[in-house]
Amino acid sequence: MPAFEELRKEMEADDGTREVVIKRSRDVLKLSKTAIYCLHRGQTELATSNLAEARTIVEAELFPLADGKAQLRFGGALSGALEEYAEAVIFQGYLRDGRVPSPRSEGLAGVVNRDEYLGGVMDFVGEVTRTAVLAATRRDEEAVARAREAVDDVQLALMGFDFRNGQLRRKYDGIKYSLKKLEQVTYEMSLTKALGQFSMGSRDSCLCARGLV
Repeated sequence: MPAFEELRKEMEADDGTREVVIKRSRDVLKLSKTAIYCLHRGQTELATSNLAEARTIVEAELFPLADGKAQLRFGGALSGALEEYAEAVIFQGYLRDGRVPSPRSEGLAGVVNRDEYLGGVMDFVGEVTRTAVLAATRRDEEAVARAREAVDDVQLALMGFDFRNGQLRRKYDGIKYSLKKLEQVTYEMSLTKALGQFSMGSRDSCLCARGLV
């Protein structure tokens, strides 16, 4: 029957488009993850290059393929890749400017939607917490304090949202654990510093008592 043959061809075409979207979305996801890895290692130029390539794939290939097809654009591989991309761009902006970029910032506006941006912000909390832990090993109190302030700001900003049960709610609930970890890191650094000062003071007192200083 001609009508059924037409439907079959339409379904095959949709399946082919879906496979391309899934494959190229994986490429965007990989580029974004690599960019985050590079940012942790201080390789900012390589991270910028990866994010530029990811954005090109999204705008030149994926958006045209998903245009008018809500099932491809929202809630699938493409949306997941864009959330990872948003996380990378937000992390890059934080490291560069010391603050969380707004959804209207370059690289985000017109590329990610509201939920993808919010998901990226929440995932960014994990990255900035990781930088704080590494900074603590270098005894970089200022970097740890900046990270804690950033997570505090994110949590405060998101308190006004009514996240219903779902992925965003789970990610939002995870922020408190990151904040708790940062508080623990801050406490341990202050304790180590206090013990070090106490040890130095005790040493000086002993030397004075023995007439060596």
